[in-house]
Amino acid sequence: MITPGIPELAVWRRVRRYAVPAAMIEACTAAREAGDWRATCVAGRIDVAFDLADVRREHGDRQADLIEADLAVFAPDLLRWHLPRVLGGRTGIATHETYLLSVRDGRIGADDVGLVLTTPKTVDGSQRLRLTVGKTRIGGDQGLIDLPPVFWSAAHVGGLAAAYGGSADRLPGFEPDGAARPFEAYATEVVPNDPASRWEVYDRRLVDGDIVGAWAVGGVDLDPTEPDRRSVRLSTMGNSIVARGIAAEMARLHARHGVDEAKISGHWGPIARVSRNADGRPSVRMIGYDPKSWQVPQLVSLVHTRPADLELVRAGWIEPAALHPLVRRALFPGSPAPTAPSTDTDLRVSVPVRCRGAWHTVVHADGRLTPVSHSPEEVSRERMLRTLGGQVSGCFAVVEAWHGSTDRLPRPLRELRRHVLQRVQHGGSAALAELLDAGLDPRMVDGRGGTLLHHTRAMDDPALVRRLVDAGLPVDATNRRGRTALHVTVGDGGTVEQVRALLEAGADPHLNGRDMTAAEIAEYKSELHEDDDEPHPMTAIRKLIDGWEDR
Repeated sequence: MITPGIPELAVWRRVRRYAVPAAMIEACTAAREAGDWRATCVAGRIDVAFDLADVRREHGDRQADLIEADLAVFAPDLLRWHLPRVLGGRTGIATHETYLLSVRDGRIGADDVGLVLTTPKTVDGSQRLRLTVGKTRIGGDQGLIDLPPVFWSAAHVGGLAAAYGGSADRLPGFEPDGAARPFEAYATEVVPNDPASRWEVYDRRLVDGDIVGAWAVGGVDLDPTEPDRRSVRLSTMGNSIVARGIAAEMARLHARHGVDEAKISGHWGPIARVSRNADGRPSVRMIGYDPKSWQVPQLVSLVHTRPADLELVRAGWIEPAALHPLVRRALFPGSPAPTAPSTDTDLRVSVPVRCRGAWHTVVHADGRLTPVSHSPEEVSRERMLRTLGGQVSGCFAVVEAWHGSTDRLPRPLRELRRHVLQRVQHGGSAALAELLDAGLDPRMVDGRGGTLLHHTRAMDDPALVRRLVDAGLPVDATNRRGRTALHVTVGDGGTVEQVRALLEAGADPHLNGRDMTAAEIAEYKSELHEDDDEPHPMTAIRKLIDGWEDR
């Protein structure tokens, strides 16, 4: 028996809380309604790497006009809401993906160009996205994926209910009023005027163990033969992969690109091939290692996985009011809007700690973590003991753990730390500045022993580096892997501006980490891109570091 659902629902709840901050949604909405697509991209933390005038000059008026039409409906906040996530306990956007963003009708020509979005290169780094103009051929070496407009266009998001197998009347697994429908009340047969009934019958087949029958109900012929190299099993096609959006997406790709073959990919590569038959009905077969499939166009996971928003609402883990406003109106039009914007800036935490045979309290507030149950004299004495190599315990051990020791933090402080790091990763400098203004202790460290400076890659404003150093953070402090903030920023996708900010704050590019100095990392990585057609950012970083001591 298979229980319909999605894995890592708790992670998806964190994604929905942090990945698209309310302030970003508000700023993107205001800019979009004002008709300013450039300001919309700025608000959505998207780096625009093209000029429309250049596009018009190089590719002609028609191509530029089509791209301008795409930009007019582009909603970066809606895009972020829907982009696939890396998961595995993390909330970051799935890395190293490129997406075509185009709302144009009809067949896309071989010489056409369009908006191409690139996702981050690192799992835990900056969540900034890059938007450029490039060729529109999907698949191939570039691995370009055509992202359906319903997931990123403000003009198309109204089709989200249909994309999820529902209609204006109701969604699969829900009553017409938006209340969750118990499984016992799911439809037992497909009702012609109720699209949602098809996917309730689909889930009933899965629960009965009839995976092939479920896919047939979903309009897709599934070959149950498992490949010799079992990178995928039939059970995978019963839950992790679903048929819901495959038929519609294959029809769309056929109309736009003439595509009749596509692939479904898992974490480590292609796991299934999708073929569009002469009658338009798709068939799916599972595959093992198949190098030929790497060149085949890929279906975005959004069309063959269960919608996280529906699963979260059905489980009662979030209310419809917590959804992106455009998503809420498309899926639950009868639900009320949130009464007031949520705030995540109350950082005061009081934690009970067992200390010297009694219960004491440590408090995070006003820029520090304080053992309030102890006098200033006791605090000074314990600090001296620690300096001399002695062991501390109780309240003082908690403070030391917050600032970098390997002692275990109490759960409330672990949750506060995760809250801070999630906000910084997805909100960048604005989020960090707001947290510091609200009383965050800047000396907190992450679970790897890194300071907030180790998260420089997430900062859009390099001035935050100086603010942290002025607050007392040592710029060359190492994490438990022996890496400084400069090591991490140079080695894991930081920008020239971020590297310069650390150097100006006194970071030493010749300080040896576990394996290499930051200068050696820059030299090694820049050499990998010496033959690139376009200048690589690492080349500029290497030049900056090489010339730093020659100023």
